[in-house]
Amino acid sequence: MKHSLEQCQNCFLLNRTLKLKDSTAIALLKVKSVHNVNPSGCVISQGCLPMSMYCVAEGKINTIERDMEGREHLVSSFTANHMFPLTVALSDAPTSYEYISEGRSKVCSFPVKTMRELLSDDPNLSLLLLQSALQRGMDSYERIVILQSKSAEEKITRTLEQFKDEDGMCRLSRKEISIWTNLTIETVIRTLTSLEKKRRVRKSPQGIEVMI
Repeated sequence: MKHSLEQCQNCFLLNRTLKLKDSTAIALLKVKSVHNVNPSGCVISQGCLPMSMYCVAEGKINTIERDMEGREHLVSSFTANHMFPLTVALSDAPTSYEYISEGRSKVCSFPVKTMRELLSDDPNLSLLLLQSALQRGMDSYERIVILQSKSAEEKITRTLEQFKDEDGMCRLSRKEISIWTNLTIETVIRTLTSLEKKRRVRKSPQGIEVMI
């Protein structure tokens, strides 16, 4: 078991704040399966009933909603140590979203049946999922604030702040920023160039470094 835990240092099974019972970790490790996902690969299709809950080990998984006309709407993004879809812990309803890998990704899957059985036995597992759900709720609120912002610069700077990592780097593509802010890609590119001239951001092959 120790070797398996060390393979993924950011795994939720190693959460130091909400430490899971050893029996919970052992049970989840026994049923865990690891999947490599190709760029644009679909992890969960819109409208299906997920049989597993996933945790991102590497890469990024985007939550996409497709409307009646086939247009894509970016709902959220999951990076390392984020779990999805959280709703399967309590609901048997089909998912309203499609979960797509942005680039090459690796995800770990855990059967919903096992997760539900363990929730009643380990309070910290329930708290961990609740914590994740609350963070998703805060992200959704921030999205509303961004969409209500008056200027393109404010929408983009708020988006960069929301998605920057601990190194101050936002790794969203121009297209993702465009979808998230409801701005055209041309407006996003023009605004990022303006922010770079003001030395508020720095563009690089790794992403957009936030300096504001």
